[in-house]
Amino acid sequence: MKTTLPWILTGLLGASPALAGVITVDGNLADWGVKRTGQASDWTPHAGTGIEHTIEDQTGGAGVWLNPGWGGQAYDAEAIYATIDGGLLYIALATGHNPHTLEKPSANSYGAGDFAIDFGKDGRYELGINMKHVVSAQGAKESFGALGGVYADPTWALGLFEETHPAISQPGRKPPTHLTAGDYLGLADFRYTTLGATGYGAWTQDKHYFYEMSVDLKLLREGGWDGLTAFDIHWTMNCGNDSIVVDPPAPASVPEPGTLALLPLGLLGLMTLRRRRPA
Repeated sequence: MKTTLPWILTGLLGASPALAGVITVDGNLADWGVKRTGQASDWTPHAGTGIEHTIEDQTGGAGVWLNPGWGGQAYDAEAIYATIDGGLLYIALATGHNPHTLEKPSANSYGAGDFAIDFGKDGRYELGINMKHVVSAQGAKESFGALGGVYADPTWALGLFEETHPAISQPGRKPPTHLTAGDYLGLADFRYTTLGATGYGAWTQDKHYFYEMSVDLKLLREGGWDGLTAFDIHWTMNCGNDSIVVDPPAPASVPEPGTLALLPLGLLGLMTLRRRRPA
């Protein structure tokens, strides 16, 4: 036992998740395993690293049916990813929708939406992560909030189309698109690209844009998450033409920071008791 316990202690203190230090928030999803077709062939992320993902690469042109609306590649959500590592929630998104698309409904143009987090997976969306969409041809942004701002108790603008939520008994409801109000909690580390990249997925000539961010889990707890309950991450553009949702890895596998701090002390105490036990 004198040799086993120190081995357990060293293993716990020295252990690191498979992705620790690997993901850099820079808008490049290669460190998630997402590469161009000539390198990897599809949107599938690294295997065995706890990355959850939803892939919906179903268009290759304009005016194509998406879900729940129409819009084609310019309003297509291709893939969304999430993982929890080192006290941070990482989120990544691939889309055919340029983040600098002008918000001008009269011209049938709709800007980028915000990321909505639903702690109970019941369609309530208790937390929002703000993306400042463009509201004028000169590049002016919406007035609400900060880029990457994390907001609790949010008020949501809604999309044009109904979507079905698995936890809701009604036939459908319009999805949250962007924040119009909320209580500021802090900032996510947030990046996005505005130059379309080709060579990805099934439609290699389509242009794609990428979002990437990390959010401290303490902000989620301050926003009402209990640290254990599963949650959804939802994204769509401001018209709601194509919605996409991902469930992060099981939150129960992520200990509270205080629990991690106490674990080595408990093991040291157990070692001391073992040493004092008579032979």
